[in-house]
Formats: sequence, structure tokens, C-alpha cells
Amino acid sequence: MANFTTEDLAFTGYSQTVDATNNPKYIEIFNPIYVDKTEECEVVHFCNQFLEKYKVPQTKSSFQKVESFLQHSILEHQIYREELLDWIASNWIKL
Repeated sequence: MANFTTEDLAFTGYSQTVDATNNPKYIEIFNPIYVDKTEECEVVHFCNQFLEKYKVPQTKSSFQKVESFLQHSILEHQIYREELLDWIASNWIKL
């Protein structure tokens, strides 16, 4: 999986309830079905997961593009991980 961190996020104001730096098994706590787009560590995990799954360039720019899509107004009420991944992949070139 890509290895970008909270330092690479473009947006601010995320909740920091989960501290991945103090919990090496933090990946295990992520819900495989839903994404909490307000939680900093979940956003980082989701963006890294997208970069790995869809084999897009492993760059900070791509990481931030995924983050930007995740926060897109069209996806405001979407929380299902697979649907988010699919929508972002489908719109990667378009938007």
C-alpha cells in the first residue's frame, strides 16, 4: 500500500480520534464497508488504498487528488468504501 501520511493531506480540520502513530495495528480498526470522511487516519488509509488498488501514480499529487474527490460535494452523503472507490476511479480522468 502507498505510504502517504497525515502530513501529505491537502485539507485540514479532520477529527483525530485515532492516532495511527501510537497504534501499529490501526489498519485493523477500519471498517471494510464504510469510510468516515471526517477522520484523518481513515482518509489517509482510504487515499493510500485507492492509489494501490487502481495503480495510479504513487505521487503526493495523486494522493491529494483522491482526497479532493473524497470530499467532493457529489459524494457528500456517500459512505460506502467500494462505491467511493468506484466513483473516484470512474471520474479520475473526467474531473
